[in-house]
Order: sequence, then structure tokens, then C-alpha cells
Amino acid sequence: MNNIPSAPLIAAEEVRSNFIKSFFLVGIIVALVFALSYYIGYLLGDIRTGLLVGAGISLVLIPLQIMTAKWMILTMTSGRKANPDNLRERRALHIVEGLAVSAGLKRTPELFIIPSRIPNAFASGMDENSAFIGVTQGLLEMMDDQELEGVIAHEVGHIIHRDIMLNQLVVGLITVLLVLALIIEHLGILGAYSGNSRRSRDRDSGGGAAALLLLVAMLIRPLTMLVGTLLQLGISRKREYAADAVAVRLCSYNEGLARALEKLDGDRYDSDDIRELGGENMACMYINFPGGELFSTHPPIRERVRRLRNMY
Repeated sequence: MNNIPSAPLIAAEEVRSNFIKSFFLVGIIVALVFALSYYIGYLLGDIRTGLLVGAGISLVLIPLQIMTAKWMILTMTSGRKANPDNLRERRALHIVEGLAVSAGLKRTPELFIIPSRIPNAFASGMDENSAFIGVTQGLLEMMDDQELEGVIAHEVGHIIHRDIMLNQLVVGLITVLLVLALIIEHLGILGAYSGNSRRSRDRDSGGGAAALLLLVAMLIRPLTMLVGTLLQLGISRKREYAADAVAVRLCSYNEGLARALEKLDGDRYDSDDIRELGGENMACMYINFPGGELFSTHPPIRERVRRLRNMY
């Protein structure tokens, strides 16, 4: 059965499918924010107050995350604008311009060069007006024109779908989750030891209720971090598949990106590699970031290449 080829994938259908899955996962994160806010209200004895706490934290942290994203990314990666006098960089600039026209973008994204020997690339920007693409010096040296076009088309796909805004929204929501979990942890510990929670006031089961409350308080933060991280990684992987499909549509050719991804396939990055690329927080931004399968920000390269070569 494994030798039977899969049905060809249509790029537009692949984009739509992964788009729906991504927003389903975002919906789960929003539901978790609501659930933790509700539980804070339960601990305080006023559900409305808990929901207002959750809404207030969200309204502060999420816009802050989105507004500071570009500055933070360029600072972490030490990116500089591409120099048209440099042959390799001029080649990349022309590719970006051509793909921007093909994609129907009103403005050509800026191109930034990341001073790293590791071949990689990313896109950022909240919309077309602020969009930019970063490529490493290592990528420019490694890729031929078709491969470089495939990689940049993948990044243009992220810009078309506003994946960076989605990514920053998710990061903001995860931060909100962790803050809410921290509040629950403190309220739970305080309630368990002071006997002020509603359950601990029940004389028949006060000791057991207090112990349960303390257990929940101690576990809520690590469990929230684990679930939040898994959901964030799942969203990141879905957006990579969608951007691969857009690259096929823009280039009308799947082999360039497939070959580029094969060149990028390799061992996990060591600490020096990660530092060169701007740190762990940049992992979900790049076109590839090797890691363990469960906690990887990206789908396996082999699976991405298999899909690409079966897509039109």
C-alpha cells in the first residue's frame, strides 16, 4: 500500500485546508484564555471580574506584541538592507520585485540581509506596507536562481496571508495565557492556605478541597505552557504548508523550492547556530528550523518535499 502514489495536490486547495486548520487552533487558544479568565473569576467569587481581568490583559499585551514585532526581529537578527551594488544581493532584489508583481502586491517588500553563514530566510510585517523579507548570507551563497526564487516565493506567501500578524497574535495570546496562569497560581496558593476559597469553607470537605486547589495552582502554569507551546507549534507547521503551496502557485514550478528545502535539510542547530539566527524566539519565523518532531516549529522537510513534488 505504501508504494501507491498519493493523489496530486492542488495548491489552492492546500492553502485553504491549512488556513482552516490554523484558525481552528487559534480558536482553541482563545477558548483557553476565556476558560482561565472564567476560573480566575471563580476563585475571586465574581465571574465578571475574572473575565474583565482576562480582557484587560489581552488588550494590553496583544497590541504591544504586534506593534514592536518588526523592531524586535531586526534587532535580534542584526539585519541590514540589501545592497544593489552587490551582485548576489541584487539578484535577490530582482527576484523579490518579480514575485511581488506576480503576487499582486501593491508594494515590493524590503529585503534585509542577515549576517549569518547558515542558509535560511524569513518574512515579517503586519501588512503589505510594512512587509519585509530577510535572507541570510549563507542562503544567497548556497542557492541557484530557481531555488532562491522558490524560497523567496515561500516568504511572499507568508506576506500574502499575513502570517506574521497571525504569528504575533498567537504569541500575544500565549503570553496572555501564561499571565492568567500565573494569577491563578497565586490565587490558588493564597486560597488554599488562607481557607478563603468557596470550597475550603465547606467543613465536610475543606481539607480535600484545599489540597485539590493547591494541586491545581501548582500544575496550572506548566500545563498552560505545554499546551500553549504545542498549539503554537501546530499553527506554525500549518502555515508552512500553506506558504509552500503559494510558492508553487507563484512560480508555476515546484522543483525550485523542493530542491532548496533538500539543501536546507540537516542536523539540529547548535547553540551558536541559533544565536546567529537571532535566538529561539525566531524559530517559527524561518523557512526551516530543525528540531524534535513534536516540538518542531516546522513540518519534516521530507514531508514538505513530498507534498511539493506532488502539487500543481
